[in-house]
Amino acid sequence: MYDVLSYVNPRLRIKEINHYKVRTQQIDPQVSSSGRILYLHGGAYVLGMTNNHINLCGTIAERSQMAVLLPHYRLAPEHPFPGALEDVFSVYCSMTSTMEAESPVFIGGDSAGGGLALALFQKIREKGETIPDGIFLFSPWTDLTLSGNSIIENAAVDPVLTESGLKADARAYAGDYPLEEPHISPLFCDLKNFPPLLIQAGSEEILLDDSRSLAIRAEAQGGNVSLSVWEDMFHVFQVFPMLAESKQAIDEVVEFIEKYS
Repeated sequence: MYDVLSYVNPRLRIKEINHYKVRTQQIDPQVSSSGRILYLHGGAYVLGMTNNHINLCGTIAERSQMAVLLPHYRLAPEHPFPGALEDVFSVYCSMTSTMEAESPVFIGGDSAGGGLALALFQKIREKGETIPDGIFLFSPWTDLTLSGNSIIENAAVDPVLTESGLKADARAYAGDYPLEEPHISPLFCDLKNFPPLLIQAGSEEILLDDSRSLAIRAEAQGGNVSLSVWEDMFHVFQVFPMLAESKQAIDEVVEFIEKYS
């Protein structure tokens, strides 16, 4: 979906972490702190990680001076819900169990990975695991029922997503579960006691209301949430490093991480 760059930045310090449940790569910055970021890639739950995700996370690692972990979680339709959630929960628990108690930890994600990040936090909260210091989301897919008005309103201008494609992917991921299940569509989850949330979206994407509605619901439940809607931008524009808006968006993420570390 986003793999427009055919190479991985050769300057990135990438290593394979072999002791997790699923294949996981770690990107280390040149100057590293003890903090960690777990980043969950998008792809509508049916597509794997791309070079764009790796390069984006390399930039975040270098700018934040934190290692970024990238799990290759299982994909639908071969592995529907809750496969992906089980995988990233296992990686998160393994990651935090080896960290120093006071080390900052963040969760990030784009598109379906953004929705998965929110589902992951629900499971973290339910199981009493280490609470992350913050969650940042790029164009998160929070409502697999596709009830937002922007699905129709932005259909003619969204260059990336279509309603028909999302419907097929939503059903492939949900399997036998209802689309309204909060771990599948986290827009419908209890948003009380969430850590600080940073949400970024483009004004031209059909999933814009997934971000808007999430921010409204989180704020109504007393959450610390910041929503940035970038004019004339499209779904997960942050993966295109040549855009000035992408650079500014990453600046905002780094400021968010520094603020809550």
